[in-house]
Amino acid sequence: MQRSGGFLADVTERKPEEVADSALLADELGLDSLMALEVMVAVDKKYKIDIPEEEFAAIRTLDDAVEVVRRHLPSA
Repeated sequence: MQRSGGFLADVTERKPEEVADSALLADELGLDSLMALEVMVAVDKKYKIDIPEEEFAAIRTLDDAVEVVRRHLPSA
C-alpha cells in the first residue's frame, strides 16, 4: 500500500511532504469531521473497502489510518 498522506494533503490543502505520518489529524492538520468524511470516502473508493465509521472516528494520526486500512484490505 502506498503512503496515504496524499489523501490528507489534498483534503487539507497541504503539500504531501508537510503531512507527517505521526501528525495528529485534528490538532496538527486541522482535519474537521467533514474533511474526515471526505478522506474516508476516498480511501473506501480507492481500496474498495468499507471501514466502519466508528473505527474511522478513532483514527488520530496518519499511521493509525494506514493500520486501519491494512486491516481491512483483503489478504494477498
